[in-house]
Amino acid sequence: MTNDAQQLDLSPPYVAMTWYKGRTVPFTVTARDTAGTAINLTSATAVMIVKDMAGNTALTLQTGGSGIVVSNGAGGVLTISPEAVGTGSLSLDKTYSMDLEVTLSGGTVYPFFSGKITVEENVNP
Repeated sequence: MTNDAQQLDLSPPYVAMTWYKGRTVPFTVTARDTAGTAINLTSATAVMIVKDMAGNTALTLQTGGSGIVVSNGAGGVLTISPEAVGTGSLSLDKTYSMDLEVTLSGGTVYPFFSGKITVEENVNP
């Protein structure tokens, strides 16, 4: 395994997601290098910031707080649970931007991806 920044594969660097107001299921993110080998995230921290289009922070998900868990450090897997921080507070009429950054145990910070979130009404409350 490697922690070399030149080997980190950030595909896709931009993602589009749909979250359901008040109820969004957890999803996983796996960090791999260009050879497909997992990046070791043991003792890493992560933060995902969700902002409205005016740049105001709407939600913050993070390890050691709420919403993000390093679920398999050696395997490079993060589990992100938006509902842990309250997707019910997001407006249905807005598009949000988001980014995910991970800091490895040695202090190196990686921007994993950025993108947009569209919020839809939850049809199964």
